[in-house]
Amino acid sequence: MRIIRRSLPAAAGVVAVLGLSVTSASATSADSWTVSNPRPDGAFSGVLKDGTRAAVEDVDTGQQLVCHGPETRVRGSMPSGVYPDGTDLGAVTAFAWGDPVSGSCHGPLGTTFSAELVSTGTKFSAESYTEGIVAGRLTGVVLAFAADTWTGHCTMRISGSLDRVTYRNSTGELSITAGAGLTMSDVSTDGSCMGLLNEGDRVKYSATFVLDEPLTVNSP
Repeated sequence: MRIIRRSLPAAAGVVAVLGLSVTSASATSADSWTVSNPRPDGAFSGVLKDGTRAAVEDVDTGQQLVCHGPETRVRGSMPSGVYPDGTDLGAVTAFAWGDPVSGSCHGPLGTTFSAELVSTGTKFSAESYTEGIVAGRLTGVVLAFAADTWTGHCTMRISGSLDRVTYRNSTGELSITAGAGLTMSDVSTDGSCMGLLNEGDRVKYSATFVLDEPLTVNSP
């Protein structure tokens, strides 16, 4: 029961805030944001933190789709500039889960799986910051998953928004801690998902990425 993973052309993203570095002394909702990106093209990238996992959890059945290893990366765009508020502060442009050879993405009953973010409008909005930590959410997330099981070819999508997204200036880490707001849909109806992943199931996502070249984001 094995399937080859593909790169995610936009994601779980996860992660327009991926390169945030913030200065602040107290928790507040910011009226404006200033972004300074070391890359003139406005791009950013990050890799899954060493020793951690990226996990999609079906809340209703308890099943997980898990990836690990340095092949799990995220990329996006957040150009330098002054923004009137935190809405759509950045965009996710690519997301890769694992590597086809390493078999580092696993699903229920030992299956390996592929995942592809098919949405083109995944955005990060900053909502507040506290002592160097930016908090916000990802919107416009649509991920397609597939796995070959002993009963057939199981496919499904998860979509929606993703809360509990934070960026910590002191460590350069973007974290999503059991982020909620996603729902399963288009689940195979031929029994190939074996009742482990079902239409309408609630989904949580968890991952911690470390930026290659941190951005700096300030809010007066």
